[in-house]
Amino acid sequence: MKSQKTTLIKPQKRKEKEKINYELISAIILLVTGIILVTNSSKAVIIICYCLGIIIALFGGFNLLNYYRLKNELKIESNTHLILGVTTVFIGIIIILLASAIEAFLRFIIGLILIINGLNKIKTSIDNRTFITLTIGIILVGIGLYTILAENIIFIIVGSLLILSSTIDLIKYFNNQKK
Repeated sequence: MKSQKTTLIKPQKRKEKEKINYELISAIILLVTGIILVTNSSKAVIIICYCLGIIIALFGGFNLLNYYRLKNELKIESNTHLILGVTTVFIGIIIILLASAIEAFLRFIIGLILIINGLNKIKTSIDNRTFITLTIGIILVGIGLYTILAENIIFIIVGSLLILSSTIDLIKYFNNQKK
């Protein structure tokens, strides 16, 4: 037997341009998402509910198609696919129809959590006589009330952070282009 020489195949390194383009695209996507969250935080939650409802309904539709395929082609009746398909289509439609109610409910829950956390901090600050904790507690109660009554401030904060992060990424990207 002859000895054969084996060679290792090394993975190719990604080109630097591909990496930079990916960074630019992700920074732009984050910037647009941040702007949407800051300007339309309530509508963003409703759009997310619509998308989630559509995905769930499509999943149910695929299960129904799978049920009919199994029934017709293989002559197997799997009630699991039928029940799962009908249930998920129903849940998806409910999520779509109740998107505004879901948004209001989430806003209420987030606001309530902030108020409770703020009240706990106020109580702790009174017991320990710390001004900073009292200030944070009052701010949290205010943000919680604002979230319940007006807008979804949590998504506005997240959107602001996304805008800040993407702006930093874009500055880094253009600085690397100059080099």
